[in-house]
Amino acid sequence: MEKLKYFYYKFVEQLSYKYQKMASESPKLLKHIKIAIVVFLVLLIAFLVYWIYFRKEKVAEEKQDMISVKVKRLAKQDYVDNYTVMGSIKGAIENELRFELEGQLASYNYKEGARIKEGEVICALDPKDAITKAEYAKSKYRSEVSAYNSAKEKYKVYEELFTMKALSESKLYEAKYEIQSSESKVKASLSELELAQSNLAKTNLQAPSDGILAEIIIKPGEYITPQDIVAKFISDKGTNFEVDVPEKDVHKLKIGQLVTITCDSYQNKTFEGKLMEIAPIVKERTRTSTIKIGVDNQDGALRSGMFGRGVILLKELKDVMLVPTDSIISLNDNAFLVPVVSPDYKTPGEGTILLRPCQLGEELSGYTVIVQGLQIGELVVIETQGQLSDGMKVKFLEAVEDKLEEDQQQ
Repeated sequence: MEKLKYFYYKFVEQLSYKYQKMASESPKLLKHIKIAIVVFLVLLIAFLVYWIYFRKEKVAEEKQDMISVKVKRLAKQDYVDNYTVMGSIKGAIENELRFELEGQLASYNYKEGARIKEGEVICALDPKDAITKAEYAKSKYRSEVSAYNSAKEKYKVYEELFTMKALSESKLYEAKYEIQSSESKVKASLSELELAQSNLAKTNLQAPSDGILAEIIIKPGEYITPQDIVAKFISDKGTNFEVDVPEKDVHKLKIGQLVTITCDSYQNKTFEGKLMEIAPIVKERTRTSTIKIGVDNQDGALRSGMFGRGVILLKELKDVMLVPTDSIISLNDNAFLVPVVSPDYKTPGEGTILLRPCQLGEELSGYTVIVQGLQIGELVVIETQGQLSDGMKVKFLEAVEDKLEEDQQQ
């Protein structure tokens, strides 16, 4: 240490001596040397300032050029895809009741809303004309039967006389033809009698099944024809929820899908149903198809004509990993990449893009199931402001809310 001090002081002493000697011998040279040193220092300072300033600007520019992405932390979750519809409650079978005969409506045996057993008479026409025609047909039939029996007895007598050669053969044939004619008249009168009795029975309008008399349209005393709707009857064979679905959505629906139904009349009550029928045609005017959903209505709370809302369960998956379908990069039919962000823990909010090969599962509405290739907790890119490549530096923002849950709520 002492030697170093010695050499240092010796160097300073010699430098001072040479400086004094140069100052005395060549003052102009010394001046030039001072100017050169000052210029060198100024240039050095200017270079340092330039390098530091533009370096920072370049770094800032590089950071500013970084693509911003939105990411979602991957986790296993349940997936539910619903389809919301609106429609009307209707009886599974709704009948428009008509008489097959014309006549004056006499009376109703039940009031609107009454429950009626199958076969019971709901209302009736005035039977006076039908009874008269039935009695006349019955009398005519009896007369023809008597004539037929008389013709048969006559033929027996003629046959005996013909055997005794007391009657000509032509008379015998005449008696035989008389029997055949009487027999035809008996059959014709029997048909008239059956028709008259049938018409008499048709003056009573019977319930086609167990059900409810929904509406009385024509009041007693009015004259009606077979074209007139007398009343409306709802069968007890079930209740339907009928909905018109746009043709572009029909492909989503399948027979057997479960449906939850609510009605304004029952704010805190839900009804369970199942999709039973999809119309095979599309209505040209509305471009919709009608679907029928069978509803559990054993307590009879739902009435035909009620407005209802339904939620059809299209698909339900448990404990799966999902990523937005738009985030997946397709190389070919069998190779797919999913961009994930590896965070730079030295610089919060920045990271590096890694393109991960993945095996895909079922494609859903806006999402795809990831079978293999990603790990729970990784940051998957769900939105980007530009094209991504492997190893690219990006700024990222993690989604606060689960976008999948937002979509399902909508």
